[in-house]
Amino acid sequence: LRWIDEVKRHYSTATLLRLLTSSDMEIRRASAWALCYLGDETQYWSLGHLLSDEFRAVRSCADEARRAIQQRSQSPWHRKTVYQVEQLLADGEFRRASELASHLIDETDGRSDVYYLRAWIRFTNGDIEAATEDCKRALKLDPHSYQTCVALGQCYWHLGKDHAARECYLEANRIYPDWEPARSAIALLANG
Repeated sequence: LRWIDEVKRHYSTATLLRLLTSSDMEIRRASAWALCYLGDETQYWSLGHLLSDEFRAVRSCADEARRAIQQRSQSPWHRKTVYQVEQLLADGEFRRASELASHLIDETDGRSDVYYLRAWIRFTNGDIEAATEDCKRALKLDPHSYQTCVALGQCYWHLGKDHAARECYLEANRIYPDWEPARSAIALLANG
């Protein structure tokens, strides 16, 4: 992409990071979008703060940038292993999927996305308590993970802890107001 080459020539990632705090919505949006292509894990946290920006375009760019950075920061082995775990999960091989996800956690120094993946496996297999703990670990590593907030809310809901579930859904909605599963879960609990 030619425009990314131009951005790279004129702006460092440190400058783009600083521009994320601009009072101008277009500058925040453009900086987040550029970091989608140029950013690394050092900008991941700052982009998390933009998930609740007052402008939807900024929120969407920040979310996409975080996804791109997370994907780029994974090694080929990591991506291949995640794919294998997902295939095992789809095939109902929960024990093997969980073991491989645990190995991935050990090999990647406990990345939040891998704890989230293992939580999903454990939840699907009915081990709600273990899934809850994995969600908590993932949120400790990445408190901007709105998906994990909803997953933790689902765990609490299945454990009969409706108030805690509602708080998780509300937190997910505060982090990223555009994510429909959080809003749907809040409405579902409100309707009893």
